[in-house]
Order: sequence, then C-alpha cells, then structure tokens
Amino acid sequence: MSFPLLLAIGALLNGVASLLAFRRGSVNRGGALAGLVVGTLIFACGGPLFWLVLMLFFVSSTALGYVRARDKVWLQAVHQKGGRRDMLQVIANGGVGAACAVLYLVMNNAEWAVAFAVSFAASNADTWGSEIGVLSRHQPISLLTLRSVPRGVSGGVSLLGSGMALGGSFFIATAFAVANLAGRFLPPALVPLTLFVTAAGFAGSLVDSILGATLQAQYAAPAPSLSDVRDTLAITERATATDGTPNRLVRGLPFITNDVVNLASCAIVTGAAAILWPLVGGR
Repeated sequence: MSFPLLLAIGALLNGVASLLAFRRGSVNRGGALAGLVVGTLIFACGGPLFWLVLMLFFVSSTALGYVRARDKVWLQAVHQKGGRRDMLQVIANGGVGAACAVLYLVMNNAEWAVAFAVSFAASNADTWGSEIGVLSRHQPISLLTLRSVPRGVSGGVSLLGSGMALGGSFFIATAFAVANLAGRFLPPALVPLTLFVTAAGFAGSLVDSILGATLQAQYAAPAPSLSDVRDTLAITERATATDGTPNRLVRGLPFITNDVVNLASCAIVTGAAAILWPLVGGR
C-alpha cells in the first residue's frame, strides 16, 4: 500500500481507538489527541504489524490498571497524575516508538525496527511492573541503597514487580518476533530477536527505576494530605498538597517528573538497542 493510503487508514483506525479510549476514561482529551498522532505515524510508517505491537501495549497496560483497582486508590496521593493518561504520558510511552517507526521508513534499516520493538517492550515492562508491583505483600527496596522505600514511590522494586516487568517485556518481544515472521522487517530470528528485545525492554525498566530513585523529583508531604489514605506514606511525586500547600522537595530535580523519566529511560535503551542489534543479531 502507498504511504498516503496507510496514513488515511491509520488516521481512521486510531481515531476510532482514541475515541473509545476517551469514552472509557483511559485517556483525557490531550491523551486521545496524542494517541491519534502517535498511532497514525506508527501505522503509516511501519504498517499494520507495527501498529499491532502498539495496540498490544496499550490494551494490556490499560487492562492491568483495572486489576484490584480499589486496592490502588491510595496511589492518587503519591503519583503526580491520575489513572487517565494525558498527552505527556502518551508521548512518554509511545513517542520514542513513533520516532523509530519514522526512522525505519526513511532509512530502511533493520535496527530501527528492532528499536521500535524495544521501545514498547520497555514501556510495557515499566507499566506492568508498576501496576502489579504495588500489590506485592513485601515492601519494595531501592536499587541503589537496597533499603526499603514506601510503596508506589518511583525507584522502588519488588520481586513481584520485577517479574511482571520481565513478563511485560517478553510479551511485546514475542509479539514482535512473531510479527516479523510475517512482515519480514529483518531476517527471521525468532529466538534471538525475542531474547534481545526482552532483555533490552527489561533493562529499560531498571533504568527507569534508577532514574526515578536519583533524578526524579520527590517531595515530603504534610501528614494531613495523606492521612486519609495511608498514614505510613510521607513521600509523593506531587509538588503541592491537596489544599495547595507546597510540598518540600527532598530528592531529585523539580523539572524531572515521572513522564520525563519514562521518556528518558525508553530513549536510552532504545538508542542502545539500535546500536547493539547489528553487532548481536547481525544483518
């Protein structure tokens, strides 16, 4: 199919998907618009199989958000944003993948197809690990200090969360490797491709945790702003309390939000994958 036709079909499909996501409350208006642009670019540049990878990420990560949702209500006091994805969140999770799809079309290099898969493997690993990891019975620990950290705070990892992160990366890696057998984006390499994308995606979740524990802004919140959810919580990503009172910055840089960390960690491992795949997987 020609590029204009792919662009038109992509706009139609993603317009419908974005509208449904908005009506279900998965995204707000800005998130729906960003999803339309990101999804259309991916479909037009990479074709239906690239788009399938995007949809598997979005549907699976959204579905996990509903798992024991009542047990995760308290996260609203810790996380900067609510459950509806906004424009920045969509770009942070899908922008790198969209850029890789464009580069794949323009340069026609196999490493950008692999990089595309890695970007969504990393985003999926982080999302699966975060959504389920907070339900762990065991207190998470910091990758840097190996000491316990509050649940839900960026930079903490648990065995359950890490296992889900690995599973999320493997899910995308397997889907892309199977899609490659049909689309032939690069020479058939089912097992090596699956292992490479899985490892790179999981590495992305680790980089995300490290950046979250070091550079991401974390604040000490006054007790009243959190007492109605969990008295044990004292750290939040929110710069202000619910009553507008500024929270005290205790770690990181004020302009490094969770969206910045997600985008940076995804870009780092995706760029590394584009460099390493020709050396590891060959051409």
